[in-house]
Amino acid sequence: MLFPHTETRQVALRPAGPEDAPAAYDILFRLGTPGLPVLDRYAKDFGAGLSACFLVHRKDTGEAVGLSTISEPTPAGHLRIEVRLAGAENAALAGEVHALTANFAFAMWRVRKVYIHRTSPDAGALGFGAEHSAMVRAEAVLPDHTYFHGQLWDVHIFALHRDDWNAHGAALLKQFV
Repeated sequence: MLFPHTETRQVALRPAGPEDAPAAYDILFRLGTPGLPVLDRYAKDFGAGLSACFLVHRKDTGEAVGLSTISEPTPAGHLRIEVRLAGAENAALAGEVHALTANFAFAMWRVRKVYIHRTSPDAGALGFGAEHSAMVRAEAVLPDHTYFHGQLWDVHIFALHRDDWNAHGAALLKQFV
C-alpha cells in the first residue's frame, strides 16, 4: 500500500489554494512559461482542471521554488503530472519532486498510468537515476507540438505504470524520504 508522502529531507509539497496563485504565477513567469495570461486571469482560473496543486518549498530556506500539479484522472485510468522548478540551483530537486508527485497520484487515485510531458527526449532529466530509470517509459512524441521562445518544439510523452511504481517506486522514494 502506498502512502501519499508530501515531504523529503530537502523539499515539501504544500497544497496551493487560490491565495497562492500569485506565488505560482511568479514561478511560472520566471520560467518564461508560454501562454501565461495576466495575473488576474490566472488567479481566477487557478487550480481549474486539477486534482491537486502544490507549491514546492525548499526545507533549508522555506522558499517556494516550484509548482507541482496533478490533473484530473481520465476514465481510462490516466492522469498527468507537471513539475516546474525555478532556478538552476533547484534542478537537483527534480527527482524528489517528480517522485513525490507521482507517488501521491498513485496513492490517492486508482489510475493505471501517470503521464509526464517534456520537451526534452531525456527521461533522465526527471531525476530518478539510472537504477530507477526503467520505470519511465517513452510512449509518444508529438512533433512540433508546442511553440515558445520563437521556435516549435517536440513534446515527449513519458509514462509511469502503476505496476512498475508498485514494484520500484517505494525503493526510489526511500532514497529521498
